[in-house]
Amino acid sequence: MKRCKNCVVGLFGACGIDYCRSEREGLIEQAQRSAEGRGHSLAEFVKVPDYPIWQARCVRCGQLAAINLDPAPNEPDVYGEAASVRCPVTGDEQSGLRFDEDVH
Repeated sequence: MKRCKNCVVGLFGACGIDYCRSEREGLIEQAQRSAEGRGHSLAEFVKVPDYPIWQARCVRCGQLAAINLDPAPNEPDVYGEAASVRCPVTGDEQSGLRFDEDVH
């Protein structure tokens, strides 16, 4: 499993995800502000198994916002369409549908 920023805690198998909580929560807040400023409404952030990445989708359009606690050099730690482009569904009051609802 990939370690977050070469974290020693992960080397000893002691990582319980709480170790990096403050950094993670700060990045999630940053991603949420960025997405909300673009008209998105994000669902809960979920960890990607085996990677130091958490992601959430906009419940309106399905676009993704993600955070990475161990980005490669010159890569952002907050990224995804929901964090960088306007929600295409915002203002469309006619459909009344949400991305997370089943449509039959």
